[in-house]
Amino acid sequence: MRSFDKFYRLFQKTLRDLYTEPKEIESLFFLLMTHIFKCDKTTVLLQLSNKKKINFLIYKTLIKKLWELKKNRPIQYVIEKAYFFGMEFIVNEKVFIPRPETEELVSWILQDNKNTRNIPIFDIGTGSGCIGITLKKKNPEIGHIYAIDFYQEVLNIARKNAELHNVEISFQKVDLLKDSISIPPKMDENSVSIIVSNPPYVRLSERKLLHPNIIQYEPFQALFVPDEDPLIFYKKISFWIKKKLIGIVYVYFEINQFIYLDIIDFLKKIGFLNIEIRKDFQGFFRMIRAVYYVKK
Repeated sequence: MRSFDKFYRLFQKTLRDLYTEPKEIESLFFLLMTHIFKCDKTTVLLQLSNKKKINFLIYKTLIKKLWELKKNRPIQYVIEKAYFFGMEFIVNEKVFIPRPETEELVSWILQDNKNTRNIPIFDIGTGSGCIGITLKKKNPEIGHIYAIDFYQEVLNIARKNAELHNVEISFQKVDLLKDSISIPPKMDENSVSIIVSNPPYVRLSERKLLHPNIIQYEPFQALFVPDEDPLIFYKKISFWIKKKLIGIVYVYFEINQFIYLDIIDFLKKIGFLNIEIRKDFQGFFRMIRAVYYVKK
């Protein structure tokens, strides 16, 4: 038998070379313990102070998870869940871990569409489904969500998350670089739609700037684009809008802060209007909004 306090000390000792900030190690500890024991942080703190014993089988599980963390595996993959907008999402190595920057993008959309009703929303490159699901959960009247991704395994995870949060979403398996996304019928020049996408945007030459656990474990296809064409996904989405949609289209993109001027220039050149760019909480240009008016 082992106790909470002894495991806590072992946890800190094992990870201190990987994480220089004690607060970060503490955060990982409580995420793991609340997940394994299905309790809140206060309960774990109480068990720590009481030096509560840990069942041998549970302790074996904790040690296994600790060694996964020692190998740089992100805590979200270790416990197979991540939090986004205070909501729990199922994740694994097939999907990109939801980030705070993307929460800011979703906040922007929700602020702009407080009174929006029954407008189709295309969540392109849905991943875990966190963007579309959160939009629908926070504003149930906003409109129907069409979640698009290339990999069936990814869509399966997004579908599980939609079921977890009890929201109705349509899923489409589409290779965005080759195929076209299906659109709802009865769209005309008075139609309004919203496009949101957090596509791959990290240039291969920027790999060295990323934390090792991102490179080791997060899906390559959800992260990287070729240096010679870093706007490839923005181009595909934008040209699809011009070719297939009709009416007023509001576009929200998460972007690479190093090439934001290129994205602005591209959108202007192909006719997007009212372009606005915003910084994230770290002060990087990370989000862009634009409007396109599509006529027959």
